[in-house]
Amino acid sequence: MSTAPRQDDGATTASPHRPGLADSIDDGAAFDYIVCGAGSAGSVLAGRLAADPDVTVLLVESGGDDDDERVRNPDLWPANLGSERTWDHVTEPNPRLNGRRLAYATGRGLGGGGSINAGVWARGHRSDWDSYAEQAGDPAWGYAHVLELYRRIENWQGAPDPERRGTTGPMRIQPAQDVHPLFTAFLDGAEATGIARFDSPNGALMEKDAGCAVRDENAHAGVRQTPFRRYVADRMGQPNLTVLPHTTVGRVLLSAGRAAGVEIVRDGKLLRAHASREVVLSLGAIGTPAVLMRSGIGDEAELRSAGVPVAQHLPGVGRNLDDHIRLPCVWEAADVPMPVPTRSQAVCFWSDGTRPGAPEFVMYLSPAPSVSPESAAQYPPPERCFTLMPAMRLRSGSRGRIRLASTDPLAGPRVETNFLADPDDVRSALSAVAMAREVGNSAALRPFAKREVSPASAATDTVEAFLRNAVETYWHQSGTARMGRDEQAVVDARLKVHGIDGLRVADASVLPHVTVANTMAPSMVIGERAAEMLLAEH
Repeated sequence: MSTAPRQDDGATTASPHRPGLADSIDDGAAFDYIVCGAGSAGSVLAGRLAADPDVTVLLVESGGDDDDERVRNPDLWPANLGSERTWDHVTEPNPRLNGRRLAYATGRGLGGGGSINAGVWARGHRSDWDSYAEQAGDPAWGYAHVLELYRRIENWQGAPDPERRGTTGPMRIQPAQDVHPLFTAFLDGAEATGIARFDSPNGALMEKDAGCAVRDENAHAGVRQTPFRRYVADRMGQPNLTVLPHTTVGRVLLSAGRAAGVEIVRDGKLLRAHASREVVLSLGAIGTPAVLMRSGIGDEAELRSAGVPVAQHLPGVGRNLDDHIRLPCVWEAADVPMPVPTRSQAVCFWSDGTRPGAPEFVMYLSPAPSVSPESAAQYPPPERCFTLMPAMRLRSGSRGRIRLASTDPLAGPRVETNFLADPDDVRSALSAVAMAREVGNSAALRPFAKREVSPASAATDTVEAFLRNAVETYWHQSGTARMGRDEQAVVDARLKVHGIDGLRVADASVLPHVTVANTMAPSMVIGERAAEMLLAEH
């Protein structure tokens, strides 16, 4: 596969000195808005705000430039894991996973996770958005308004669906191209279990409780379409926009109950930047609660024990860590041609009745081994194999938590996943593995499968032992600064941090629960909603 840079829509030529990136800022520099984090939500928000030449915007990002073939070519996404483009968090030991500690990476660099993920475009189910609207007490978070935002975001290249799809937005979205027969067989196997096939996973399927389809992707002519490239890059060089990479946000500066700016770390030096209007945290479900806690916003008792002066008691900060757990099941591949790309070209959704009217499970197929080290030791994957990767949403009893390990902004927080703490989640995980085995062993996939490698058994004890070694993250961290109206909520429906003026959160941490699948597209909606609010209020 060629890795030469492409000059199609969204691509750029590599340059040793990227125009528009700031080397630094003066200590005490003032802006109207400071957006912390150049990921999927932060990029959308910063780009929308900077469209107004009468306001000044500072976009702060801990990582570096995105001018790299590993970003441009979505098939190279695994090469970003463990690189300078990720925060390489490691979770606390989980006794329900045999004491395992999980690699728990999040994106770092211009574009954040939206620049290094597998390129899946997944909007979230109607029930997700309507649930958020109910919990926030604001119908603008509901599915009807979110469809309007998606039509604004998308430049859809698939079968026309004007009720749901936009064709003039900045993000080029298309069905997976040149679908390999392995993925067609995967969909055939899913259909044989009773899962209906749809034209797209983001159209009518997101209003049903089950379905399968060729996946949608944010790519054009082989080039990844990132929120940063589509919203911010063309504005770099504008006098009202400052993009500051390699800079870590330490804490929010508070004055008389109001966010006055941020303290940042660059090249080992502490600097301060002031915001005359608002500070917005878009640092993700791990980074955002850590900054809030370092700023004195969080559970009072925990802040005091960490030596942080309390500015606002908000016990929900860092709680409610939600995610999809991945349960990889492996088959040895038959002696037939297998696809080269590292990304799945098809997806399945289904339910076991836990959430009536909405899917509980999502499943992709990887034409490679994609398993935990512990699972690989228990069931060594053969050289040629494919992996079915069902994932499930967690009940509230299995939600995790982010805690401060140190007040040092360069030290990562403690991450407690709490996966499988709720016994009903174990039952759901067994159900997900059973469905994966039914599809993987179906007649449709028989030409591609020589034998089932793991778990290769239907015995409950065997499968449960397998899954406690197999569980991994799908990197869809959400929920740790959730919106709502109860005492555990961190932000209100307008994304304002309770009890603090001039401070909002705009990233997946505000979601009360994870969407039905991948979180990049929903994060962009959060960025659009934040922009709507700020532009209307100021």
